[in-house]
Amino acid sequence: MNFKVTFANGTSMRLMGLPDDITLDGLRSHLFEKTSIPPQDQHGKCSVSFLQIKDMMTGYPPKLIEGLGESTLSSLGVRTGSVLVLKEAPQTGGAQPKSTSVFMRRVMPADNSCLFHSIGYALGKGREGNGPLMRELIRDTILADPEKYSEVFLGRPVYEYCAWIMDDKSWGGEIELSILSTHYKVEMVVFDVTSMSRLCYGEDQGFTQRMFLLYDGIHYDLVVEAPSTTASESQDVPLFAINDFTKVERASEVAVEAHQKHEFTDVSRFSIMCLVCRSTFVGQKEALLHSEATGHQQFGEVKPSFAR
Repeated sequence: MNFKVTFANGTSMRLMGLPDDITLDGLRSHLFEKTSIPPQDQHGKCSVSFLQIKDMMTGYPPKLIEGLGESTLSSLGVRTGSVLVLKEAPQTGGAQPKSTSVFMRRVMPADNSCLFHSIGYALGKGREGNGPLMRELIRDTILADPEKYSEVFLGRPVYEYCAWIMDDKSWGGEIELSILSTHYKVEMVVFDVTSMSRLCYGEDQGFTQRMFLLYDGIHYDLVVEAPSTTASESQDVPLFAINDFTKVERASEVAVEAHQKHEFTDVSRFSIMCLVCRSTFVGQKEALLHSEATGHQQFGEVKPSFAR
């Protein structure tokens, strides 16, 4: 069995080639040999890696490993490829006061640059006007490394992709997230409200901060921590320490709530109306074909009138 181990200070290591039938005590002993952390101080949580998220519902937040010392890891639901998170032993001097802050969605302008505005807001650049600068940054990064950003990687010729991302009507996606995460040295966690999956950009790159983004199928917003739902935006906390996993759990609750309220758009099956000519379509593909044929750019989702 192979594992990645992440520690409270943000560092990590890998454990490779452990027996398939290794027990919880066996794992603790192995960790003690590698880290000198006594077994009694190994308070751990476990989360599956990105490739396994679909098999574990959302895959987040990390779940506490609980069981007898002689229990095998496989019997406790820990599989090869899992990420083990070791945190400091909890204090015993009494219960910690519950945080009164809230995690909430900060809505960004829906102008085809919502991803860039979300990132810019988190970095203290405001929620508007971030598109042009970040689009140029992405273009320049791609052109500076043709070996990495090849036509195969981009899915289209390099110069065609660069022209596309410079168009203010184009949306950013995974490639842009990866580039911006590396440039700004911030881990970017995206909660997909539709599929309830989590995508992480900049993981394992030694960054010290992370931000949380919410994606509903057609739009990105930022998840922030605030003193209350009515607090001034100047009091928002948009960046979090990389080793504070309680923030991941609390931010994920925003995505869960949005999913339960059906605040997302399934682009493969949703009904959409052209707000220019009132024509209706099923799925993003039909709407894009209509847009290319007519030049119409304004669309809206048609939601059922019955209650969900």
